[in-house]
Amino acid sequence: MVDLYRGLRCRPGDLAVIVQDEAPCRANIGQIVRVLCEYTEFPESLGCYWLVQPLSTQPSPVLLGTPGSGGDFKLIHDNAPRAHYDGWLRPLMETPEREEFLEAEDLHSEWQDPSHLRVT
Repeated sequence: MVDLYRGLRCRPGDLAVIVQDEAPCRANIGQIVRVLCEYTEFPESLGCYWLVQPLSTQPSPVLLGTPGSGGDFKLIHDNAPRAHYDGWLRPLMETPEREEFLEAEDLHSEWQDPSHLRVT
């Protein structure tokens, strides 16, 4: 099975925290959001954007406009879903996947105690 989202931080359905944002929207840093789906309205050259829904009921700042377009942006405050860059989100792990356990077990079996480095 091909993982369409390989190399990205988030996946649809993830909970994530905003770790970076545009200067007028820095109040969003630390906000928890639900990743809804890939946002495809921006040019591919800008990277992967997700449509995210803030979990807070408080309105938060949003810039309306297309990044890199050179156009004007409008700052509004609302709680509606909005686009957010994948690299500016950090997923919150709800439950680890079985594959992650297997990878960790493989790493553990290769690990060797560096007893020669111990200070006695």
